[in-house]
Amino acid sequence: MVLKTTYNPDKDIPDLSGKVIFITGGTAGLGKETILVLAKHGPKAIYFTGRNAKAAEGVISEAKAVPGAGAISLEFIECDQTSLASVHTAAKKFLALSDRLDIFIANAGIMGGQPGVSKDGYEIQFAINYLSHALLTKLFLPLAEQTASSGGGDVRFIYLASVGFRYTPSGGIIFKDLKTPQTNLGIGMMPAKWYRYGQAKLAMVLQAIDIAGRHPLITTAALHPGTIHTGLITDQPTFDRWFLKFATLGKEIRPDQGSWNTCWAATAPLKGKYELVSGGIYEPVGVPLKGTSDSASVKLRDELRDWTEKALEQYS
Repeated sequence: MVLKTTYNPDKDIPDLSGKVIFITGGTAGLGKETILVLAKHGPKAIYFTGRNAKAAEGVISEAKAVPGAGAISLEFIECDQTSLASVHTAAKKFLALSDRLDIFIANAGIMGGQPGVSKDGYEIQFAINYLSHALLTKLFLPLAEQTASSGGGDVRFIYLASVGFRYTPSGGIIFKDLKTPQTNLGIGMMPAKWYRYGQAKLAMVLQAIDIAGRHPLITTAALHPGTIHTGLITDQPTFDRWFLKFATLGKEIRPDQGSWNTCWAATAPLKGKYELVSGGIYEPVGVPLKGTSDSASVKLRDELRDWTEKALEQYS
């Protein structure tokens, strides 16, 4: 099934003059495509993270060359999202360089893969997909709210989740052993890695909802970008590619459309055509996605917030 939409990023993304954007995982894949699309609309600056400085140079060259980029500033900030210390350093570097933040896009992530733990000892998918972005959220909120309250107006925090948030272990998130590889989560034909992935993406959805409720100056959204043939999909074993096709109801989109839902959420109007409702979950492009009992659970949301605050309390 091919994506059918009237959304046209060239026409539907407004002028972004003066906007400062921060995106994780911007050296390849969806992150890179998002940068190239947004750069066409003339933001003041785009900061992006990754681990490959050489690839970042290529992204900067491409983005500066797109029509409409103008005098855009592009800044690469090296960041290893398996390390909270590295994430903290990257955030502090950005905060030292910019006096505003209009759009934060939590894009970087991994899917499936072998079990393991991060440099801080957390289950690797939860660490990269959720916890590293939770730390950036914590550190960026003061500047974002300052931007919103000082005439900046529309400030967005966009979380690249996945339809995978629907596929989680019983209880949604298994907090008690998040400092293990969690190899015991699989049930039946569902491999443990997909439950680990699902709980990490559920955490991102819960955070988007939580921030929307507790920080009304910030507009948030959790997104399913669609099933796109990037390395995250094509590098999967045959069974896993089949499972992903089943889980997403066979809905696939072209690689060039992969960033559209992100770009829509980052720039869509809050009223009218293609409007964005803060705290919403969306699939491409701008289509509300039904949640689950876990994503709607206030109890689970509160438990995640409490757990996260303790996990990140040493970083300020």
